[in-house]
Amino acid sequence: MMQDQSQKITYGAMMLALFTILLAGAFFIPFLGSIIMIFIPLPIILYRLRYDRSSTIFVAIAGAILSLIVGGILLVPFAVMFGVLAFLVAESVLLGKSKLYTFMASGLFFIVTGILVYLIAAVVFEVNAIDSLMAMLKESEMQFKASLESLGALPENYSKIVEEAFTMYRSAIPAMFILSVYVFTFIMVIPNFEMLRRLGHQVPVFPPFREMRLPVITIFVYGLIIILPWMMELKPDSSAYLLYVNATIILRVLLLLQGLALIHYFMYKMKLPTFVTVLSTIFALLFSPITTLLGILDIGVNIRAWIGKDNLK
Repeated sequence: MMQDQSQKITYGAMMLALFTILLAGAFFIPFLGSIIMIFIPLPIILYRLRYDRSSTIFVAIAGAILSLIVGGILLVPFAVMFGVLAFLVAESVLLGKSKLYTFMASGLFFIVTGILVYLIAAVVFEVNAIDSLMAMLKESEMQFKASLESLGALPENYSKIVEEAFTMYRSAIPAMFILSVYVFTFIMVIPNFEMLRRLGHQVPVFPPFREMRLPVITIFVYGLIIILPWMMELKPDSSAYLLYVNATIILRVLLLLQGLALIHYFMYKMKLPTFVTVLSTIFALLFSPITTLLGILDIGVNIRAWIGKDNLK
C-alpha cells in the first residue's frame, strides 16, 4: 500500500513536470511551440487513466500553480484550460465514449472557453476582439485600395463591394470561429489518441472517413437556408442575416466533407492506390462546388449502392 502511494506520487510528479515543460515550451519556443501545444493535455490524460479522479484534479491544480511560477500570470489560464480539457478527454475514454463524442465534447469546451474569454476581455479589459480583427482587415483593405488607385485600376463601385464584403465577414465570424475550433480540436485529439494507443491504452477510433454519412434532414435544412433570401428580407444588421450567413458556411463545409467522403468511398471500392485518392482529394477541393453537389447527392440518393455493383468492380 505504501509502495503504491509512493508510485502514485512519483508518477504524479513526473506528469506534473512534463505538463509544465510542454506548457512553457508551447509559448516560449518559436515555431515548435504550435506543435508542442498539441501534446500539452497528454500528461494529465495519462495520469487520470492510471489513477483516481481526485488525485488527477490535484495534479491539474498543481500544474496551474507551477505555471504561475514558471511563466507568470498569463500562463495560468492556458494551464487551467488544457488541464480541464485533459480531464474531460480522460473521463470520456474511461467511460467508453466514442472518439466522435470526445471530439465533439472537446470542441464544445473550446467554444465555451472562447466565448468566456471574449466576454471577459470585453467587460473587464474593454477589448473587443471582433472590433480589433475588423480594424486589422480595414487597414489591409486601405493599403489594397491605395495600390489599386496608384495603378488606376480602382472599380467605380469599389466602396459598395467593400462595404458588403465587410458586413459579410463580420457576420461570418461565429461560423469561422466554430469551424476553426473544431479543426484545432481534431488536430489535437488525433495525435494524443495515437500516443495513448502506442503507450498501451485502449482508446476509441474514428470510423473510416469514407463511411461518413450526414442525416437526410441536412439537405432540407440547407434547402431552407438557400431559399431564405426569397422568403424574407435579409437586412445586413438583422439576426436573420446572421443566421443565414453562418448556417450557409457551416452546411457547405459539411456537404463538402460529405462529397469528399463519397470520393474516398469510390476510390476504396475501386481499390485504387493511395496517391490517386490524394490527387482526387486535391482536385475535389479545387472544384468544391461540384464536390458539394456530390455530397448533396450522396445524402439524398444512394449513390454508394451503385458504386458497389459488379460493373464497377
